[in-house]
Amino acid sequence: MISPQYLIYHDLIGFKAYAKLKSKSNSTTFSDIGMIIDDTRNMLISEKNNTIKKYIKKDYIFRFKLEEGMLELNGSKIVGVPENRLRSLKKKKWLRK
Repeated sequence: MISPQYLIYHDLIGFKAYAKLKSKSNSTTFSDIGMIIDDTRNMLISEKNNTIKKYIKKDYIFRFKLEEGMLELNGSKIVGVPENRLRSLKKKKWLRK
């Protein structure tokens, strides 16, 4: 189980996701983008009904389905290679001591 506060540092492959364009922030509806199959530096690649689509992280607001419910986050928070996001978490914990 993944704690929601650490999701931005986690690999996002395998999560069910929903997305909404930031430019259309007045719209409250999120569209179902399917299952995340790849997480690159600037894009999330998803598959739904055997259709693969690419989403630029910084242009979207994402909702991820977790066991406890839904977590909404700004795509600019997850820009970067997943391995480097994990390294930044380790640095933050190390600096707190």
